[in-house]
Amino acid sequence: MLFRLVASMLTTRKRKVLLSCIGLLILIVAAWQFYKYRLIDKKIGEVTEKTHGLYSIRYENLTLDEASGTLHIRNIEVTPDTAVFNRMMQENKAPSVLIHASIPALDVFGVKTPKALLTKQIEGRSISITDPTIEILLNHFGKDTTIHNPSRDLSQELLSKLSKISIDSVQLIHSNVTVRDMEEKEAAFTGSDVSVLLSRFDLDSLAVKDSSRVLFARDARVHCSALQLPSKNKKYRLQIERLTYTSREDALSVGQFRLIPRLSETAFAASYPVSKDRYDFFLENIRLLHISRSGLWHKRIEADSLVIGRSSFKIYRDLSYPHDTISKVGKYPQQQLMRLPVELSIRQVVFNRSFIEYKEKNARSDSAGKMQFTDVTATIRNVTNRREAIARNNRCLLLFKAKLLDKSPVDAQLVMLLHDPKGRFTIKGTIGPIDAPSLNPLTRPMGLAKMEKGQVDRLHFDLKGTDSAAEGSLTMLYQDVRISLLKKDRKEEKLNKKALPTLAANLFMRHSNLEKGGSPRMVEVHFDRILNKSFFNLIWKSIFSGIKQTVGMK
Repeated sequence: MLFRLVASMLTTRKRKVLLSCIGLLILIVAAWQFYKYRLIDKKIGEVTEKTHGLYSIRYENLTLDEASGTLHIRNIEVTPDTAVFNRMMQENKAPSVLIHASIPALDVFGVKTPKALLTKQIEGRSISITDPTIEILLNHFGKDTTIHNPSRDLSQELLSKLSKISIDSVQLIHSNVTVRDMEEKEAAFTGSDVSVLLSRFDLDSLAVKDSSRVLFARDARVHCSALQLPSKNKKYRLQIERLTYTSREDALSVGQFRLIPRLSETAFAASYPVSKDRYDFFLENIRLLHISRSGLWHKRIEADSLVIGRSSFKIYRDLSYPHDTISKVGKYPQQQLMRLPVELSIRQVVFNRSFIEYKEKNARSDSAGKMQFTDVTATIRNVTNRREAIARNNRCLLLFKAKLLDKSPVDAQLVMLLHDPKGRFTIKGTIGPIDAPSLNPLTRPMGLAKMEKGQVDRLHFDLKGTDSAAEGSLTMLYQDVRISLLKKDRKEEKLNKKALPTLAANLFMRHSNLEKGGSPRMVEVHFDRILNKSFFNLIWKSIFSGIKQTVGMK
C-alpha cells in the first residue's frame, strides 16, 4: 500500500510538471502567434516606407508555420499611389516601371525564419504565386529608357531593407499580364496564361551586377499561351500563340503567328475606294536563337538567327478598283527596315517550308489569276538597321529557291544595299523548264491570253535597280509556242478567242528562241518604275518587258 501511495504521488507530481510545461508551451506559442502576425504586418507595412509610400499592400488571410517555414497569404492587392508617383516625377526620382497586381494566392516554402529576422536575409526553398492579374506600367519620362535597365529599380526597392534574398525557385503560375505605357489607354500587349519559372534566384549586391542572370535568376523560363496585340487597322486580327523564352539557350520560340483578315476578299476590296493588297499570313514553329540580353534593355533585338519552320503568305488585290496614287518611293523592303522603331540585328533569317501566293483579279476578265510559289526555302542574311553594323557590311542578301506553280524550279538571289539613298539593289535568277499550257492559270485571267502549245526551257535574268528604274539583261529559251488572245463574253460569262488578233499575234511573234544553227537571243531590259507601285511590281514588270521583247510582241 505504501508503495502504491508513493507511486500515486510521483505520478501526480509528474502530471503537475507535465501540465505546467504544456501550459507554458501553449503560452509561448500563443504569444508567438500573436507576435508573428504583428511582425509580418509590420514588415508588410514597411513596404510603404521603403518605397517612399509608392505602394500599398493589402491582404485578407495570412498563416505562418514557423516549424516548417511555410507562409500562405491570400487575396493580396499591390497598388501604386499615383499622387506619390507624380511627386517623384517632379523630383526626377520616379521608377521606370510601376506594377499593379492582384494575387489570389502566394505560398512560400522552406523559409529560414530566424535568419530572416536576425540577419535581414531571406532564404527559402520556393515561392509560388498562383493566378495573379498583373498590370505593368512603363514610364518613359524622367529616365533615358533607351539605355535604362528597369531591374535596377526593382533591386533597389527589394534591397532597401534586406541584405540578401535567395530562393531555389520562384514560380508565377497561370497569370494574366498586361503591359502598357502610362500615357496610353490601350495596352501595348496582353499575355494570357503566363507562367514564369526562375531557378536559383539570388538578389544581393553581387547578383545585381551579374549580367549572366535574368531577373536575378541563373535560369529563367517564361511561357505564354496567347499574346494579344491591338490592331489600329480594324481590317485584321493578330494572333500569337505558345510563346516560350528560355535563358539557358537564350532562345524565344513561338508556336504560331497569324495575321488574319477580318473581311472576305470581296468585302475587303469594297471597303476601300482604291485597290489595296489584302494580306493573309501564317507562320509556325518560329525560333529566335542566341538573343543578346543586354541588347533588349537597350531596345535592340540582336540574335544569331531567326528560323521559321512553316509559313504561308497570301496577297490578294482586286484591280476592278482604281490604283491608289500614293507614291511608293522610299518604301523598298530595305528602306522600310531602316524605319523600324527598334534597332534590329539578326545574322540570318531562314524560311524552311513556305508557300507564297499573289492573287490578282482582272477587271477585263472578271476573274482572278494566282502566281504561286511552292516548296519555298529562303535565307536572308545581315538583317539589320544598326548604323555600326551597316558600316561594316551594307549588303542584305536574299537566297530564294522554290517551284513556280508547283512545276518549274526557281533559283534567285537578291542583294539590297542598306541605308542607300537611292535604294539600290541587284537581282538575278533562273526559272527552269515548264510546258507553256501550264502557265494558263496565270495568263488567262491576268493577261487574257491562252498558251495553246509550246515549251519554255529556261529563263535567266540579271537586273540592277534604284528607286526609280531597273535595267539589265534577260534570256528566255523556248520552243514552238502558240497563243490565243481572249475576250470576255458578257452574255455567256466566259472567255472566248479573238480570231483576228490571235492570227496576227501568231503571225508576228517569234515562236522559238532556239533557231537552227544560231544562238539564242538575249535582250537588254530597261523599265521606269511606276512610282505608285511596289518594289516587286518593278521586278515583275522589268522581267515581263524582257519577255515581250524576246517573243517580238508589244
